[in-house]
Amino acid sequence: MKKILLSLILFLTGAVSVYAASERLFIIERSKNANIVCYDANVNNDKTINIKNPIDAYWLLYAKKNGEREELSAFDKKAYGYKTSYNEAEKNFDFVLKAVKDKPMTVGLYNGTAKAVIKINDKDCFLEKVYIESKDGAFGIPKVSYYELFGKEVSSGKKQEQRIDVK
Repeated sequence: MKKILLSLILFLTGAVSVYAASERLFIIERSKNANIVCYDANVNNDKTINIKNPIDAYWLLYAKKNGEREELSAFDKKAYGYKTSYNEAEKNFDFVLKAVKDKPMTVGLYNGTAKAVIKINDKDCFLEKVYIESKDGAFGIPKVSYYELFGKEVSSGKKQEQRIDVK
């Protein structure tokens, strides 16, 4: 009885996550420093992706803070934010990164694991990483030169990578 009461108190106060787990979808690495942006799927206890809050995006700060987690700021979301919409027919999510607007993807469960699927070299691939090469521009705002997509083909597991120059 004490365990049930304690669990209820922790749940109601928000001390316990409503998600069973977060599953890493992919990361963004940048030429600027060692910090990375992580994109995780919020997976419910019933092993489905949470429809109301499917994605958790945040920094892991390796440049100065030993990998500490930090939430994306409003300014960060202009570059690393995203839009999702639930596709009822397919039971997955349409997902577009602001950093890679021209490469829409889907997020869904594949063999029970959350994955992001994107076209790399015109092949459906599980996205693992995006690398962004940039240089400092006006007012210290980075100007992207190119980005690279890294993943594995959904059908064969073969590695794929593609560089996309930004004009």
